[in-house]
Amino acid sequence: MDKDESEVEQSVASAALAESIGFQNIDIVLDNPQQVYYSGQTVSGRVLLNVTEPVIVLGIRLKYKGEAQVYFTDRSAGIRRKFSAFENYLHVETYLAGDGKEKSTITDGVYPFNLTLPENLPCSFEGRYGRVRYSIRALLDVTTIYRFSTNIIPFTVAPILDLNRDPLAALPIHAQQSKVYMGQTEPITISMSLPVHGYVPGQTIPITIVLTNPTTIVIRKIRIVFKKVVSYHATEKSRKHKEIVVEVEQPVSKEFHSYDVTFDVPAVPPTGMIHCSIIDVLYTLKVEACVDVSEWYYRMFQKNLKLRTNIVVGTVPLQNYETPQKTNDMTETFSALPLCTGTVEERENNVPPLENIEEQEKTANLSSVPLYEKSQIYRSSKPDRDDPTGDEGDSDGEVEPYSPMYRVYTFKSDRKKKND
Repeated sequence: MDKDESEVEQSVASAALAESIGFQNIDIVLDNPQQVYYSGQTVSGRVLLNVTEPVIVLGIRLKYKGEAQVYFTDRSAGIRRKFSAFENYLHVETYLAGDGKEKSTITDGVYPFNLTLPENLPCSFEGRYGRVRYSIRALLDVTTIYRFSTNIIPFTVAPILDLNRDPLAALPIHAQQSKVYMGQTEPITISMSLPVHGYVPGQTIPITIVLTNPTTIVIRKIRIVFKKVVSYHATEKSRKHKEIVVEVEQPVSKEFHSYDVTFDVPAVPPTGMIHCSIIDVLYTLKVEACVDVSEWYYRMFQKNLKLRTNIVVGTVPLQNYETPQKTNDMTETFSALPLCTGTVEERENNVPPLENIEEQEKTANLSSVPLYEKSQIYRSSKPDRDDPTGDEGDSDGEVEPYSPMYRVYTFKSDRKKKND
């Protein structure tokens, strides 16, 4: 019997069972419409059971899950091997009605629930070769074999990385590179300057680029690429995947030597993946002077002049750099949390307890400014090197794509107006 025939038979059996006991549907609704939580917060909501008459079942079960998975393939010596890794952070099953052992009568209605998330959870993440995902689902256990289930509802565990606690974030960036091209006596020099290392989603990154070209080499444009570099670690092998988050092309003319380029940081996860040992994230900025060479044999030697530096992406902005527009968001509550870079042991010390979270959430005016935006997996910088990811399902067989929500700030437009 193939898979399709088996699914059809299961569907027919489920429909017959539902009709025999008067089952209509079961659904789950989270109290937080954005479905974004921090470690230590309470996930609350309601399970809605619709039956035409009281049913005799084992109970209504709620299942919470949080786990990280890595999966990729690698070809070596003509043999393709699969690599994977797994970490479990949250696995809780509790009954809202009944106990799962003895039969009991359950009626149509609303069944509230709440669960306090553990401290020190890694943030939600979705990538090409791995993810950290949290989810919840409700099940009506008719017997130990037959049950009805809601869809798996993923939710975001939000990250915290306070840039004010990172000594690198507040430091300016200045990098310079020179190169003497074939047939030339003087070098081409390019430099880039940024006011700080650290930025948050929604913030503008301003780059000042100075290009000095006393040669006859023609440079048509400067290419600026903001990349997300994700490292996936399996037991025996690691793999890096680079995504182009932002790409900007700046035209070059002989009349100008200095160029001001800006772009905004989108909704992306912060640098580092605290409490997750199988996925790591960092960001790089590349400035590339593109040499205009038509002859193919020159291209082998006349490589583009490139500069690279690391950028720190956080979730709490630098206090003495730019002030975001005030919103009644809870992120400020977590600004005292430790830095999300360095060793896990260093970060776990002196973590203050999360107090009065629910009260602050109730007073938050989430409608004034969009506080969270969906993330995405960006295009690969080298798609020709991407391999099949292998088995992308989790322990429940869930393979549907999910976009975690990350905190995005709104800043005053003074800097943008200056650059317009």
